[in-house]
Amino acid sequence: MSESHHAAGGPVITDIDQVLTTTRAVRRRLDLDRPVPREVVEECLALAQQAPMGSNLEHWRFVAVDDDVLKERVAALYRDIWHETVVAPLASGEEATTTRLAPSTRPDDATRHRQERVLGSVEHLVHRLERVPVLVVACSVKPLPSEIVGGTASGYYGSIFPAVWSFQLALRSRGLGSVLATALAHRAEEVRDVLGLPAAWRPITLVPVAYTRGLTFAPAARGPLHDVVSWNGSGEQR
Repeated sequence: MSESHHAAGGPVITDIDQVLTTTRAVRRRLDLDRPVPREVVEECLALAQQAPMGSNLEHWRFVAVDDDVLKERVAALYRDIWHETVVAPLASGEEATTTRLAPSTRPDDATRHRQERVLGSVEHLVHRLERVPVLVVACSVKPLPSEIVGGTASGYYGSIFPAVWSFQLALRSRGLGSVLATALAHRAEEVRDVLGLPAAWRPITLVPVAYTRGLTFAPAARGPLHDVVSWNGSGEQR
């Protein structure tokens, strides 16, 4: 059996393929009433430390937040971001946001309904974020890249997100859920001030952490592999 009941800590899902295919962005199914022990979070972060990293340097810091006052302040910032970057632009019909997020821009009923569910799920969490047992802020301590694309930018983000993803996989294996809340970066300086972080620490993403209500998650709907994979260039597909 790949799933089992457990005490605090230790894997409950041991099949790596199951972990890889069922680690979802969890919002509605986060158990907001069940405490998450610090030792479980730290156990998962210790596993995340083993992720590949640029120049073999741990140019990231994780700040785990379980203080109610601090969580409320971070949640308030995130609600502001939600209204500024999603609610207001969609209400005004701003083109870029509408194209990216509006269900009406999706090509068929199935994808429209899926996008409606996603937006509803995000909004559900936004308005309950302070109730999530632990908020983990992943920070980079590398110098900011001078350009948004290119080698330094790839290394900047490529040095932190493998560790973040490893953290999420470790959480899933232990019966916890998470989601990447990257919009936090819109208020990185303010988050840094709220948490009293050094100037060199730049918040990159927020990872809300909670046990999940139920362990069973299905693989996501994805298109055929040949739509996204080619060999030896863009023209050869199997």
